[in-house]
Amino acid sequence: MATLDRLAPPVAALPREGTWTPRRAIATAVTTAVAIALLQVFQSGTFANTGATIQQLEAARTDARARVHDLEAEIAALASLDRTERAARERLGMVRATNITYIEVGVPAPAGPLLPRPVTDATRPTEDNRAWWEKILQALPLR
Repeated sequence: MATLDRLAPPVAALPREGTWTPRRAIATAVTTAVAIALLQVFQSGTFANTGATIQQLEAARTDARARVHDLEAEIAALASLDRTERAARERLGMVRATNITYIEVGVPAPAGPLLPRPVTDATRPTEDNRAWWEKILQALPLR
């Protein structure tokens, strides 16, 4: 047994737990560098993907705006008075009026704005807008 004690390194030469050895420091530094490099690659890939998506969306928006302008031009062309008059003559067989008759009305024009009248039943009782407690007090014979 005495010989085995001589082969073992001295206790003071062994690294204690929790101390940094050069091997541990190098491994930590390499691991940190690899993690930072992978993070940068991941972020640059994400940025490139986001940029491509933004370009696609801008192209789609430009196409939609072009379609809107084309439709507005088509609406303007279809709504022109010349086209409407030509369609009335050709498709519907209409002609311009030759004899125009004016009718004089002896009633003055209404003063207020011409709005449609609501269709309601005038005989229906009006809704009571009093609070519930006011209705109870009114029903009590207190007077």
